[in-house]
Amino acid sequence: MAERVNQHKNPIVGRNIKRLRKEHNMKSIDVIARLQLKGLNVNVGTFSKVENGYNNPSVDLLIALTDILDCDFNAFFEKRDYDENTGEQK
Repeated sequence: MAERVNQHKNPIVGRNIKRLRKEHNMKSIDVIARLQLKGLNVNVGTFSKVENGYNNPSVDLLIALTDILDCDFNAFFEKRDYDENTGEQK
């Protein structure tokens, strides 16, 4: 079983994945395709749930995302101000 990062109480990881993806001008489907090429079994629904804090990302997913999003692990845990209603960065 893959180790996972629990974000149910604080979806900071998913928010940062979404922020980094948008900063790289990538669509979710582009990231998903690259994850699949790296051998990860990820679909649109699962990735959306990770970005929105409903699913916990596996360590393998985070490792692959550091390469795809050209960042280090710290980028997933950065604290930023987010709008409580929209989840978007203030």
